[in-house]
Amino acid sequence: MGERSFYLAGVDGCKAGWFVAIASVASPAVKLAAKYLDYCIASSFVEVLSKTRQCKLVCIDIPIGLTDSAEPRKCDMAARKILSRGRAGSIFPPPIRPCLAARSYETASRICFEHSGKRLSRQSFFILPKIREVDEAMTPELQQRVREIHPELAFWALNGGKPARHKKKTLAGRNERMKLLSLIFSDVAELVAKARKPKQVAPDDILDALAAAWTACQAVIGKAKTLPDNPEIDSKGLRMEILCPIATIVE
Repeated sequence: MGERSFYLAGVDGCKAGWFVAIASVASPAVKLAAKYLDYCIASSFVEVLSKTRQCKLVCIDIPIGLTDSAEPRKCDMAARKILSRGRAGSIFPPPIRPCLAARSYETASRICFEHSGKRLSRQSFFILPKIREVDEAMTPELQQRVREIHPELAFWALNGGKPARHKKKTLAGRNERMKLLSLIFSDVAELVAKARKPKQVAPDDILDALAAAWTACQAVIGKAKTLPDNPEIDSKGLRMEILCPIATIVE
């Protein structure tokens, strides 16, 4: 039986909107490496969906499924446990659903405090517009094809079950992650050099999108798991879960 090619996508937010890495892969495959890797920039999540409509799976680094109170998402807790002290701080609580209506940090923080007794972090508020954008478009049906991931879980898996040593925005962290991704995608350095755009797309946006694309690759061949095993369902009917590759040493 001949190989059948299909597309997968990894998506990460950037200042220009969304950076989308698209891999063309062949199935069946034991070690899934991209035959072709392309990219595009989308100004909105709706445009992301349009540009990836032919993709078998789209993995995105953004919270999907939100709580209505202070109760933390179990998927975030599970991800922090995997990353332990090394990169656990990269998994921060997303805003609760009532905060999506706010347009200023002061309002969002007040709403968060009224519903949960806790103030909203500025880090969470920074990505609130993108969370709102995804939440407005996301449905339980769409979630079958568009899944939440976290790049640091991909790097943990590529690193044989050990968190990345350096922060992603440092030169050492960038080089560390590029080296890991180069085990899968042969043209990582060239893509980063070509795709980066000052004040629009940062190198870590590209690397995170590639990590998301690799997570999608692992998922379609059964080498990824869902955190937690039995995801909670939010008030919109969305599963609160994170797709995590199984740790492996890529030869």
